[in-house]
Amino acid sequence: MTDSSRLDGQVAIVTGAGQGIGQGIAKVLAGAGAKIVIGDLQDSATTVGQITDAGGQAVSMNMDTSNPDDAKNLVQFAIDSYGKLDVLVNNAAIDAPDGNAWDLPLDEWRRTIDVNVSGVFYCCQAALQPMLEQGSGVIVSISSRSAIFGAEGVSPAYNASKAAVLGLTMSLSKQVSDKGVRVNAIMPSLIESRDFGWTPEERAERISHYPLGVGAPSDVGEAVRYLVSPAARWVSGTALQITGGFQG
Repeated sequence: MTDSSRLDGQVAIVTGAGQGIGQGIAKVLAGAGAKIVIGDLQDSATTVGQITDAGGQAVSMNMDTSNPDDAKNLVQFAIDSYGKLDVLVNNAAIDAPDGNAWDLPLDEWRRTIDVNVSGVFYCCQAALQPMLEQGSGVIVSISSRSAIFGAEGVSPAYNASKAAVLGLTMSLSKQVSDKGVRVNAIMPSLIESRDFGWTPEERAERISHYPLGVGAPSDVGEAVRYLVSPAARWVSGTALQITGGFQG
C-alpha cells in the first residue's frame, strides 16, 4: 500500500527556514522525501547541513520575501535546482515589537505588513506561474491564532498581518482549486521555536494553558506535511488550528 504521507520526488520551497519553525518544517518535509529549497534573509547553511547529513536534499538562497523580484528569483532557483516546483510553504515572518496601537511606530507597521503580508503574496504569485502551467501544486501559509485573538501588548501589526494571510489563503483557494492547486493555512498557538527569555516560573505558567504541552517546530512541520501530501488531496481553503488543546 502506498504511504499517502510520503513526498518522494516533490520539490518544496520553505521560506524563513534558517531557524525556528521554518527549520522544523523543512526537516520534516525532507524526512518525508521532499527536495527542499530554502529562501531566507539569514544564513540557512545549518538547516541545509542537517537535511543533507540525514540523507536528504536541500539548497538555499539568501533573499527577502518582501522584494517581489527576490520571490520570482527564488521560484526560478527551485526550478533550476530540481526541475520543477510542487510545494510552497510561506513561513517567513517578523514579530513586530510588543506595543499598542496608539504608540506603534509607523515604520514597524509598514515593515511587518511588507514581510508578513506582501511577502506571502509575492511568493504565491511567483509560485503560481509554474504550478498553474503544470496543473498541480500546493501552497501552505503559516498564519497564527493571533489572527483571530488579540493579546494585551502584542503588536496590532502582527495580528493584522496574520489575519490578512487567512484572507489571502481563502481568496487564492477560490481562484485556483479548480486548476489543480490547493491552498491552505496553519494557525499555530505557542511554539517554542527559540529562547523567549522566560524564567522557569514564567515558562511553567505559559505551559499550564496547554493540555498537550507547548508546541515544537516539528509539530508545525507535521501539520504542513499533512496538508501538502496526497493524504490531503481534498483539502483546500482550510485554516488548520494547532493549539495543543488550548482554547483561550
